[in-house]
Amino acid sequence: MAEVRMPKMGDGMEEGTIIAWLKKEGETVAKGEAIAEIETDKARVPLESYEEGVLTKILVQPGETVPIGTVVAIVGEPTAQKIDSPRSNGTATSSSTEESKNLLSSAQAPANASTPFSQSAVTTGAKPEERVRASGLARSIAKQYGIDLHQIKGTGPHGRIVERDVRAFLQSQTTPTTSAPAPVVERAPEPSPTMVPGQEVQPSRMRRAIAERTRKSKQNIPHFYVTMVIEMDRARALLQELNADASEGNKITVNDLIIKACAIALSRVPEVNASWTDNNTIVRHEAIHIGIAVGIEEGLIVPVVRDCQAKTLRQISAEAKQLIAKARSGQLKPEEYSGSTFSISNLGMMGVDEFTAIINPPDAAILAVGGIFREPVVVGDTDEIAIRARMKVTLSADHRILDGVVAARFLQELKRVLEAPLSLLS
Repeated sequence: MAEVRMPKMGDGMEEGTIIAWLKKEGETVAKGEAIAEIETDKARVPLESYEEGVLTKILVQPGETVPIGTVVAIVGEPTAQKIDSPRSNGTATSSSTEESKNLLSSAQAPANASTPFSQSAVTTGAKPEERVRASGLARSIAKQYGIDLHQIKGTGPHGRIVERDVRAFLQSQTTPTTSAPAPVVERAPEPSPTMVPGQEVQPSRMRRAIAERTRKSKQNIPHFYVTMVIEMDRARALLQELNADASEGNKITVNDLIIKACAIALSRVPEVNASWTDNNTIVRHEAIHIGIAVGIEEGLIVPVVRDCQAKTLRQISAEAKQLIAKARSGQLKPEEYSGSTFSISNLGMMGVDEFTAIINPPDAAILAVGGIFREPVVVGDTDEIAIRARMKVTLSADHRILDGVVAARFLQELKRVLEAPLSLLS
């Protein structure tokens, strides 16, 4: 018998949702065969069987969210009998029923006792009907205030406990009660709040993950911002020359130039290619792994182009295109959207002139890229007016790691590379 557990698909993943079972109870499965589809904070991925055999029991139903390490199914020997569920109305003998209960009890226990699972969500010996369905944010708030989720009635889909349920419970518990009415104090009436009608929408797992990650970033990281204008005439001319004979799917983009230029600038100002650790130390990375923010229907994901310091412009361009395509089709693997050392967010193609981005922890900085626009500028020593193609970039930096001077040096190097772009071909 083999237990199939909710896998940890990447750093920061605490729970997963069963989207659909691809196999039914009683069907044979091969080792490595996909038996279910699960949803993480970042993507939908197949859940594979660890062993060959028969899917004897499904323990977590579609739509349920459980912590990593939770047993979601049992795969037994091909000749094994189907395991009776405690919910079954069958007429199994007392001994076999007790054995099934013990098996299910052990299946509901976490894979490792040291893993910080919510005790209200997964408890040793818990039956399936006792498992609490709750969102990650609801669990986090409940843990913060020491609330047992079993006491709360969920109002989300399928009775799932969501943030508003926990906060309503918390408010009901903290409302003071008195044996006698408080003395009436005369004061001016306050205007009643106006309720604006609207439809309440449950955010997706990815949207909740984005909300939590960006909230923590802004709360924990002291952001500061440095903006610089870069002339892009020569870079655009180089781009036109490089793409003259290239097919549509193989053309180099402005974003590819920026990724390569950032890799060069990071190698010249290595202080920016760094991270702040939980031990309050700074790690400076030798490898340059650049995350590129990609907008998708569910939200935002940041695939990572690895070892940019060792790749040519065309290699970076080809890899970035593959990652973006996989991001939009939901086929990214966890290792393809984790481990960045620097990030880029480009909204230039949306007509945005400039903006600021939120740092993607644990990176020291993120570059926000605006669109290329043409405007008259003063050039040369004779104060002549000329039309130039220009682009604004803003570096959001972690002040624990970097100071303004270092951030400015990085942008100077980036400007130098893009305004004299032949170095991008090295």
